[in-house]
Amino acid sequence: MPRDSYITPAFVRAIGKDSRGRQVLTTGAFQKQLHDVNHIWTLKQCNQWIRYYQPHFMELVTEERENKTWALRNMGYVR
Repeated sequence: MPRDSYITPAFVRAIGKDSRGRQVLTTGAFQKQLHDVNHIWTLKQCNQWIRYYQPHFMELVTEERENKTWALRNMGYVR
């Protein structure tokens, strides 16, 4: 049985770094990590969850497709 507490760790496991050093993930990578913990979601459901629960991530590619690329926003410096 899938547990809601497994969703955020699956999201974190899907994050990687690109060639510019940014923390990025694709919706497909997040979907695969969810599948590994018995959450069977569509790409649309994954995108909706990221938009709602991860406001610090932005879409890098804004084309209308389901497998989007997301990147961590620059949150500025703390002094």
